Amino acid sequence: MPRRPFVGGNWKSNGSVESAKTLCAALSSGSVAYRNKVEVVICPIAPHINLVSKLLRKSPIKVAAQNVSASAEGAFTGEISPGQLKDSRIEWTLIGHSERRSKFGETDAITATKIEQCQKASISVIFCIGELLEEREAGKTDEVNKRQLDAVYSQIEDWKKIVIAYEPVWAIGTGKVATPEQAQDAHAAIRKMIASAVSEEVANGVRILYGGSVTPENCKELITKPDIDGFLVGGASLKPTFTDIITACVPPLVLQKPKFVKVDGISPAAKGVNLFGKVVSAATKVDASDDLMEVLVGDETGAVILSIRGDRAKDCEVGMTVRVQNAHAAMIKGFIRLAVDKWSALKPADAEDTVASVNESKNISAVEYELTNN
Repeated sequence: MPRRPFVGGNWKSNGSVESAKTLCAALSSGSVAYRNKVEVVICPIAPHINLVSKLLRKSPIKVAAQNVSASAEGAFTGEISPGQLKDSRIEWTLIGHSERRSKFGETDAITATKIEQCQKASISVIFCIGELLEEREAGKTDEVNKRQLDAVYSQIEDWKKIVIAYEPVWAIGTGKVATPEQAQDAHAAIRKMIASAVSEEVANGVRILYGGSVTPENCKELITKPDIDGFLVGGASLKPTFTDIITACVPPLVLQKPKFVKVDGISPAAKGVNLFGKVVSAATKVDASDDLMEVLVGDETGAVILSIRGDRAKDCEVGMTVRVQNAHAAMIKGFIRLAVDKWSALKPADAEDTVASVNESKNISAVEYELTNN
């Protein structure tokens, strides 16, 4: 099963109430484009979590904490436990961000304890890993990522509540970005590490994000790489154009070649008809109608009359093959027609789909059917 794309927005220690309102309005208005297609989680500063949650309540976006305690509740001034996040209906948190590691002394052992506590409280985690510039230059990227992952494997029971974020520290906030090839190599190596340490099933299912000066411009090529499942975005998540990064992660639609469907009667199943048909006769206007045209099309198995409204009949030149998608069979004055309405597609077919001949003797629109109340 394909991994659902994931985008996280880490606001870090930025923002005011007014800027949060502006960003949430932009995120909410743009959510139609990625709803149910991309999972989105926003990490505001702690005082804004409740406000942002309310502002985004009608959108599919979840709200996360930027940090969580390695301890349960108790005499730990300034700390917020996973259980308290759960009680406040916060489902996600960051753990292991490089700024927590380098500026606040968060060790591999501490990240492991935090993940253990989050697993107990059923809190989902965006777990950050990544190497320093000197470590990359020394060829230690995989070594560092492996060390940081090895520290937490034993604490994870539910991998569905874990997302990995690979953030090369040298690219965070610097404007430097790992090339798509560098990022893919690191992500593929991480997935291989997880497969070796845990299982192929877990490795194939876990989502691995890229983070490090991600922008609406550079994300489009990065997301095409097979092991990059989305992004953890810093500075660019503070701008309304953050929605461009999210929509760039929407998986492309898989187009399926339509098949010829024989229409030999009226039934509920005769909806969503797709066919390739060679145009046999020129479009003719239906009497007493301003814009309804009829065109006979078919292939070697038979023929049917298309009922087309508007100027779309101009695409039906005699001898050409057309592709019809999502038409529906209709009874018009006792005769079967294949109605091409505003929900249907009508366009010239590709060269490889050209119809050579039409069996006009089997014209299913030429037979009058009796309408009954049975």
